[in-house]
Amino acid sequence: MRNSIVVALTCAFLLIASTVSAQSYTVYSVVGSVALQTEDQVLPLHPRKILSRSELVKIGEESAVTVIDEKKGILFSFTTEGLNTVSKLVSLSAPRAKKLTRSQVSSMVKQLYADESQQMSHPEKYMFSSMSTRSATADSLMLNQLDDLLAGDKQHAVETRLVNPEVKLATNYDVKFDLIDCETGVPVDEPIAKGAGCYVRVSNPTSEVLYVNVLNIDGSGNKYLILPVDAASSCAHLLVPAESTVAFKSEPFVFGDEPSSETFLLIATPNPVDFSILMNPMQAFGGRGMNTGLYRRFFKVQ
Repeated sequence: MRNSIVVALTCAFLLIASTVSAQSYTVYSVVGSVALQTEDQVLPLHPRKILSRSELVKIGEESAVTVIDEKKGILFSFTTEGLNTVSKLVSLSAPRAKKLTRSQVSSMVKQLYADESQQMSHPEKYMFSSMSTRSATADSLMLNQLDDLLAGDKQHAVETRLVNPEVKLATNYDVKFDLIDCETGVPVDEPIAKGAGCYVRVSNPTSEVLYVNVLNIDGSGNKYLILPVDAASSCAHLLVPAESTVAFKSEPFVFGDEPSSETFLLIATPNPVDFSILMNPMQAFGGRGMNTGLYRRFFKVQ
């Protein structure tokens, strides 16, 4: 009888060990410098990669990788710099992990593997994709909240109020951004030199995973999305983990060769939205909104 119990416990232990070792994670989002290190090489880590717990991941400064545990329905974001096993990164990020519903996991994975998710662009107008399983209502909810958080006469266009420094702007999330000089790696000061190259660094000290983009409006009213959007509207590449700061070094931009006044608006939402809607004339649709983080800065280019 005793031998039977020992055998049974041994088999149970081996079964658990086998299950743990087989556990895997789907790479959902990579921002910045993240690499997979093997015995003989270091390879850049990309979305769609399947990671095991024993694999080694190297994360650079102001970088992040977010993975999905499809079986348990959990979203983990790794931001710890240096070389660590996936198992250790999961343990370190567990307090900030986000529980997902089955439908959320299904939607996120479906969009991740869609060809449209790899098609990036800086659109000139709203490009809502039928590939996205989220409702277009999410986009209108963001615009409703933006209009509500922006003070001033509602008879005036949202863009007109945004570029006016005297019009106050509230926020639901305490998010911020800096424009970083590509050459020096430090935040830019005014006045910004004509032709200067910069990239965006976003800080998210909240407990929420947020999807972000930055809208630029120049002195002539022209609009430009600093970070590209994907045709599937997954926003995976725009994810900023909770309690983290990430730098979008892969998306630099250059200021023009003429003096100008520039307005930059950071928009952060807890769910993916089609940020290309910001390229249309922005107007509220009425009704409720969704919690949205906003942070605005003004720059002179000389």
